[in-house]
Amino acid sequence: MTDKNKELLKEIHEIASKCDRCGNCLLVCPVFAVNSREACGARGMINAARALTKGGVAPEEDILDAVDYCLLCGACIDVCASKVKVPEVMLKTRQKLVKLSNKPFDYSAEEKEKMNEAFDKLCERCAVIEGPETEANCKAAYFFGCQARLDAIDTAVKTVELLSRVAEVELINNECCGLPALTRGHVDVFIEYAKQNIQLFEDVDTIVSDCACCSDTLKKVASYLANDPEWSERAAAFSKKVFSLSEYLNKIGYLSEKHEDCITYHDPCHLGRNQGIKKEPRELLKTAGDYVEMAGADVCCGGPCFFPSDYPETSDTLLDKKRMNIEKSGAAIVTTECYNCLKQLKRAAEKSGGKFKAVHISEIL
Repeated sequence: MTDKNKELLKEIHEIASKCDRCGNCLLVCPVFAVNSREACGARGMINAARALTKGGVAPEEDILDAVDYCLLCGACIDVCASKVKVPEVMLKTRQKLVKLSNKPFDYSAEEKEKMNEAFDKLCERCAVIEGPETEANCKAAYFFGCQARLDAIDTAVKTVELLSRVAEVELINNECCGLPALTRGHVDVFIEYAKQNIQLFEDVDTIVSDCACCSDTLKKVASYLANDPEWSERAAAFSKKVFSLSEYLNKIGYLSEKHEDCITYHDPCHLGRNQGIKKEPRELLKTAGDYVEMAGADVCCGGPCFFPSDYPETSDTLLDKKRMNIEKSGAAIVTTECYNCLKQLKRAAEKSGGKFKAVHISEIL
């Protein structure tokens, strides 16, 4: 076993061993609520990871399957007395077992070509957007995420238009934030994307992302390069520049025009729980219209990264629960700040038969 593998197993064990197996996590684990099997809950996944580090089980595909089923939503941490970082254990275990996986972790050549073309289209469409009406001291670079490039360029244009009301916006043809590779355990690929983005944004002071997955991942770049003598300082400076859209708008005191519609909000796990950004989008939305809180706003919708394609039945079940809560809220519009969540919520809106519509928060603000 290499020193790198030994260190990884040590890191997994140090976190997983804090679990006292009380089972509180099972009360809030979304996937356990669907399947009610020990292996499908946070406690079972932690036990599998811990057994791997102690040699109790071999590094087999069954262990990888168990830790792959985790949404990485972090709901378990909220109720854990020991605050066991389950998502971190799952990611490290996937990294340890990455050679056993043949699942896709990057975009195809065709998708990458489409994403590059999307940047050209974004620049073309945003060329006519005027800057702030008053002289602005703010400058911000927009991070153009992969899902926006592939499926929602209209929304990205709305975000740039929104940011342009309060800042001079710079468009940079960035690389992927690296979350898909990180989710699958390919940390080396993630780090290569991180280094490219660090260089691309070296000369800007503020980076704004309108996708919770991207903003959360970019803020964590510093931690993954903390022990690299060549990159640690540059990575730390990079991560400090990153803001989520609602975080940035709230910071500079943006006020939206008023809408007549009743609005509710879905918390992306990567924004609310991971970054602690919960009040900012709500405060913005309360100025934008008749805001109403829905039940289970911070419960995962089943849409993170590869989960809907890997586990479609579980994803659909979680989405149906989210749809019912949206309908019960009475809101005409549900909004969020994550493109993966938005894709899910749009599906929920279709299933609702027109009872509500799903839009990105930039389209409301």
